[in-house]
Amino acid sequence: MAERELAMCLNCGCMRAHDDMGKPDVNITYEVVKRAADANGMSVDDTLAMIARTSAKDRGDHAAEYAADQKGEAAPSQG
Repeated sequence: MAERELAMCLNCGCMRAHDDMGKPDVNITYEVVKRAADANGMSVDDTLAMIARTSAKDRGDHAAEYAADQKGEAAPSQG
């Protein structure tokens, strides 16, 4: 994960990592990541790093989906 990304709030950029902005089923908070980390015997830092590595791999595996997302288009179906 790039330094710039680590400095951001977990997904919306509000810089409030513990605030789900009233949308607990949508926004990722520190507490969500902490629960996932604990469930997998990992630290929060290790979990965030794993998310970044998985994202990088997935971008390579599913480049068309990410390209469509950048253009605001529906992602091609995976068949």
